Amino acid sequence: MRILLAVLLIWPILALSKQIPLDDLVRHTEIKEVKISPDGTHLAVRKLYEGESVLIFMSIHPLKITGMLRFNGREEVGHFEWANKERVVAEVVTNTAALESPTNYGSLYAINYDGTKGKMVFGHIAGKKQVGSHIKKAEATRAHATIIDPLPSKRKEILISTHPWENNWESRGEVIRLNVYSGVKKKVVHLPQILGRAYTDKAGNLLYADGTDKENNYQLYFKSQKGWERVKDNTLDSGTLVGFDKSTGEAYLTINPKSETQQLIKITPGSENYSVIFQHQRSDISNIVYSPGSYKPLGVYLDPDYPVEKFFDEGNGFAPFFRGLKKAFDGYRIKFTSFTTDGSKGVLEVSGDRLPGDYYLINLKTKAVDFLLSSAEWMMPEQLNPMIADSFTTKDNLQVGVYLTFPKHSEKMNPMVVLPHGGPHARDYWGYDQDAQLLSQNGYLVLQVNFRGSTGYGMNHYTSGFQEWGGKIQKDIADAVYWAIEKGYADPERICIYGISFGGYSALMNPILYPDLYQCAAGYSGAYDLEMLYTKGDVKESERGIAYLKRTMRKNESFLKTNSPIENTDKLNIPVFLIHGGQDERTPIEQAEALVASLKKEELPVKTLFIKNEGHGFYSEENNMRLYTELLEFLDQHIGVGAVEELPNEG
Repeated sequence: MRILLAVLLIWPILALSKQIPLDDLVRHTEIKEVKISPDGTHLAVRKLYEGESVLIFMSIHPLKITGMLRFNGREEVGHFEWANKERVVAEVVTNTAALESPTNYGSLYAINYDGTKGKMVFGHIAGKKQVGSHIKKAEATRAHATIIDPLPSKRKEILISTHPWENNWESRGEVIRLNVYSGVKKKVVHLPQILGRAYTDKAGNLLYADGTDKENNYQLYFKSQKGWERVKDNTLDSGTLVGFDKSTGEAYLTINPKSETQQLIKITPGSENYSVIFQHQRSDISNIVYSPGSYKPLGVYLDPDYPVEKFFDEGNGFAPFFRGLKKAFDGYRIKFTSFTTDGSKGVLEVSGDRLPGDYYLINLKTKAVDFLLSSAEWMMPEQLNPMIADSFTTKDNLQVGVYLTFPKHSEKMNPMVVLPHGGPHARDYWGYDQDAQLLSQNGYLVLQVNFRGSTGYGMNHYTSGFQEWGGKIQKDIADAVYWAIEKGYADPERICIYGISFGGYSALMNPILYPDLYQCAAGYSGAYDLEMLYTKGDVKESERGIAYLKRTMRKNESFLKTNSPIENTDKLNIPVFLIHGGQDERTPIEQAEALVASLKKEELPVKTLFIKNEGHGFYSEENNMRLYTELLEFLDQHIGVGAVEELPNEG
């Protein structure tokens, strides 16, 4: 196995190893997805080839390429699913002149594993170049599509759930039966709400659908003989279908009880009587462990700190086998990407803090484990730095999880970069993190904080961040810094804060509130003027976006000014580096430009890197090389070797 071989080969020369070159850390991972065909004869692999995303098909015995999907022009291959034992349906992403990163406009392309019978079967360009025939053909549809059921009993068809472009994305979609050979589609039913999708039992039967109302409240509906009916129970209304047991006719949902962590429940669709199958004291459910080849849950993935799996069903011996795999890959995260229909084979993804991802072919009958592919074969785990999970408790008794990535051979008094995550309603996980590796490889301790408002720790942790963007969220970040200093991990005279999106906002707001804590700040695609979120960018373009802003921050002049970095630059006393993409629709570049003007007015040192054809986060390797090169230079100047002495002399 690759991981074990790497240990044996590298161990003798570890003492001589150097830090990983910057360009190796900036490179995109090559392998994006690997899935086995339903009959177990082929693999479909989405990978980078000559700088673009393509789909490669490989036979398993022997392991060799049988076909390839590579578009000519601006299109690339996105996420994909096997539709049957010979055919794959893939999302199509498009490169535009104005933007470096590919954009998904909702099209689907189908192709056989030998590279034949390729066809655009859904989307705004489906049906083009088809003339001179009375045969029913694909038609152009201006919508996004999500594959919700491969319909195992229908070789030529799949079920998709659509999301129309029209009316600022606020039109109801449909469930459609789509022929994956001809592209002919047949409407099954309208969806009951906007910005949602339908869910099935994976045998073609619709069970639930979700969506949001105009106030951005999540809603769940069940399918009855009358049509879609709203779930009345307030707790059940938060549910999402995650599994189905065809032997009992019971569905599995994750629900979010008020002030508690997520629960996995079992319920008969249409009923309001349910039994709780699993709930963790601290962690929400990250994912589901399924019985091989079925939609029946056997266990759950959790991320309270390090990743763990808990089983509530032994699954005819699958749970012990899974535990054996976890022991063999001790210290890594494991999950199956796909199984054959009969559950005899599967593809296992192995990843971790020092491994972006390796893929293995697993034979569940013979217990054979064969290495397939590595997503980043140029990086060896032993050269990367481990991520350590820990936590502290705030004065109001909230447990806040943190992740620490130390530079090599240094556990005390390190120059530290605080890396708050975006969202703010997202979270950091234990695993490979490009920023954490890149910064720690260059001598910096990296601190990541799952402050209040982060997902993954229950509803109380999540909702306690509402209307606290510039308040208790920032206090949690600062308290994490004080905690790292008290532990002796960080040198209090050499601390910088750097983040993207909401993390970029925090990178400016935290030094404003805690001016003696930092020596520099770097904001990347941040929102620096909260009032501008109501007037510029894609959030304000829908009623649901405005409702989200109102829920998470108060819309009054005093709140917006008090909590906006642009209104408080007079409280900053450190050098600032601002990074932004000119095509950023979430936080338009006007956010950064306005902040630059305000900083210059205060005569504060400000460095900028604005790339006109990047969006909300840079995509191209060339632009990322420039970003990280300049970021490291900025950090080294202010908190690197000798920075404490040099900083006072800066003009």
